[in-house]
Amino acid sequence: MERKISLDDVRRAVEEAYEAVKSIKEGTIDPRNTRAKAGQFGITLTLADGTIISKGDTDVKSPMADISKVPLHSLLFTQNTPEELVKKSGMCPKDKVEKKPHGVGAHGIRAFSAVEPTGDPDSKWDLYVGRVIDLMGSAPELDDQLYESEKRRVADDKVVDTLADAGYYLYDDAAMSVDLYTRARSMAASTGQLAMMGATIAADGVNPVTGKIVYDGAITQNIVGLMAAKGPHKMNAPWLVLSGLPAKRSWGGAILGIYPGVFAIAAYAPELNAAGVSIKAARAIIEVMRRLDMSLFASARVTIVK
Repeated sequence: MERKISLDDVRRAVEEAYEAVKSIKEGTIDPRNTRAKAGQFGITLTLADGTIISKGDTDVKSPMADISKVPLHSLLFTQNTPEELVKKSGMCPKDKVEKKPHGVGAHGIRAFSAVEPTGDPDSKWDLYVGRVIDLMGSAPELDDQLYESEKRRVADDKVVDTLADAGYYLYDDAAMSVDLYTRARSMAASTGQLAMMGATIAADGVNPVTGKIVYDGAITQNIVGLMAAKGPHKMNAPWLVLSGLPAKRSWGGAILGIYPGVFAIAAYAPELNAAGVSIKAARAIIEVMRRLDMSLFASARVTIVK
């Protein structure tokens, strides 16, 4: 079954969702998010052909945090088969159950440790940043103040020692991998940049504005599959039921959702709920999906017509 949705209907859904949730004043700003201002709110929806629909504070940059895993996973799926990456990520059954240290970003650290080349932090970082820029079509900003404060927190929390004490396996030097992951999470991007990154993934690895082929389109299903499996922090199951859209969130207040072949949507508002998810951004994306009556898990194949 196929469904056709007009571009005007998509614009209307974004505008109505924005108006419906803009007055929400619930939630608190994460103290690490020092550049955020209460009341900031923006939505950007970018089609797989590069058409941009935006409303509100879409140029405000916020920390990528967990969203940084999306380009990281695209890089890892470029360097590994899905089977290899599942094994490296520790997500497959094995004889010995590994104890994962909680609260230190262990999976993200392991993911950075698996990026090739081994033992070369500069090359790893250049590859990662290059992938982010190719996906976004523009450069995010490294929040130096956040990066320095997060490095101090990592040192105070003895993250490297915690990983070692737990026997948590990494594919490269622990201190280097922790630093790279910390730096990536300290990158700041706008909803416009995040939505363009998502649209490139939705377009099977071809940036719809620059035309650059960023990766083999066959891995889009793996990237989005991981987003669906992990989801926004502590709410992946209810999120998928309510939105029907694989997504990642940041404690900075952004959420990025991707509908392969159709569009990506990013929303930002710094006020978070108790789980660290932006209340307005989550509500806005759910509202857009509800008004369009769309779900990635529905049987209909959706096309946006102009």
